[in-house]
Amino acid sequence: MRVEPCCQALLAQLLPEVDPQHQGVCIDVGVGTFAFYCQIFAELNFTSLAIEPLPVKTLKKLAEHPKLTLLPVCLSDQNGEQTLYVGKFAGIFNSNFSSLSPQWFGASGQARQVKIITLQTLIDQQQIKQITCLKLDIEGWEWAVIKQLENIEEKLLPAVVMFEYGGGVNRGQNQKGWAPEFFQNTLNILELLKALGYGSGVLLDFAPDCQEITFDLSQLEISELDKLFPLESVYGNIILFRDYQPKANQLSQICEPYYRVNILERLVNTLVAR
Repeated sequence: MRVEPCCQALLAQLLPEVDPQHQGVCIDVGVGTFAFYCQIFAELNFTSLAIEPLPVKTLKKLAEHPKLTLLPVCLSDQNGEQTLYVGKFAGIFNSNFSSLSPQWFGASGQARQVKIITLQTLIDQQQIKQITCLKLDIEGWEWAVIKQLENIEEKLLPAVVMFEYGGGVNRGQNQKGWAPEFFQNTLNILELLKALGYGSGVLLDFAPDCQEITFDLSQLEISELDKLFPLESVYGNIILFRDYQPKANQLSQICEPYYRVNILERLVNTLVAR
């Protein structure tokens, strides 16, 4: 599945249903260089916060939108400064893989000090009263942020949480983003969000034949959480809703154009037709 455009399509359609009055803030943590969720949030007329310590020129330009605020910081579990390990993948520096974790497979030896703040500090500084969506793509550091939800006011719990998991290899190899340390943190996230009342969920993975996997987190036993991820899983995002339940047929209609197998089939059919 083409993960990022599919997730963007889902949020673009569902967030106005989750919060039709646009009362909450949407927070894009770890914006990166190409999948600008913060732009979509702003274009949907939500107050949009972009959290990115290494903003590219395109993001700085997007921040001219009146609904979008760029904060060149990292979210972490403390305030102050922390070492950010600049991303490197396939021998090439790539800031999309930068991480606060030195053990992350995409982290290089090139490091720099960055400003860090906690989730509560962000809420206080930006005077946030309601959160519609919290999106995290921070290369193995998601648990350090999401575990803070346990200590914020219940009324501030995001209506929608989206976070990245895995990366680098298939799950069955138990390495890189699937190394025990990082996969256990993914399971920790699911366990905590279940305890906080999140239910309807959809999992979208990059594996070639993967389609959306829908589930009800509230009905899953803690011991079953790892079964959500097929062995062929590569990396992807999980989107969880707290007080909203999308229709399964609605999800499939949105996701179907992003199935990788369908893209290949269409290409083959086009070539055959010629």
